[in-house]
Formats: sequence, structure tokens, C-alpha cells
Amino acid sequence: MMMRPFIYALLNAAFHALHLAIILFVMFAWIFPVLRPAHLLLVLLTLSSWFILGRWMGSGYCPISDWHWKIKAALGGGKPDGTYIHQLLQNISGRKLNSANVDKFVVMTTMVIAVISLALNVCRFWC
Repeated sequence: MMMRPFIYALLNAAFHALHLAIILFVMFAWIFPVLRPAHLLLVLLTLSSWFILGRWMGSGYCPISDWHWKIKAALGGGKPDGTYIHQLLQNISGRKLNSANVDKFVVMTTMVIAVISLALNVCRFWC
């Protein structure tokens, strides 16, 4: 019975690592030509999750965050307010941040990155 909290703690750490890997990949992978097709795919999947799945599951829906919050709940914590990035930035800064402002910044930044990634991927074939 003692294994369950240990497993949830491992899963929590794994989901933190997965979140960070996805965030860093979305932010920087477009720089490397070999990663650009995978980058564009991940950015499109991310935006689809936020805007398409979000229509049914709630604005900005992320299945990884959803699973992560369930793991945190199993560890005795409640569902955090805001998105994973909002929580991450609050933890790093030690300040309470406005969730709506963080979300707007993240969406705008991701959209700019998506346009850059799309342009670089299109240019790969037609420029």
C-alpha cells in the first residue's frame, strides 16, 4: 500500500519533466532545421488542443495538464488554479500572477512561434 504515494510522486515528477520538455521544444525547436517538421506538428497539436478540444473541455484544455492535475489530486493536492505555465511562472517568480494575463501572453507567443514555424517549414520546400 505504501507504493501508491511513491508511484504518484514519480508520475508527478515525470509529468513535470514532460511539461517542461514540451514547453522548451515549442519555444526553441524551430531554430533547428532537422526538428522543424516535428516542431510544427507539436505546435499544431497544442493549438488544436487549446482551441478545438477547448470548446468541449474548457478554454485552453491540455490533456497532459488534465492528467497531471489528477496525479496531484491523488497526492493530496487540489487542482491548481490556472494553467501549468501559470503555476510554473508563479513558482519560479514567487509572485501571484494574473492567470488571464499569463494565458494571453502564452497564446500570443505560441501563435507567433506557430507562424514562424509554418513559414520555415513552407520555405524548406518552396524557397
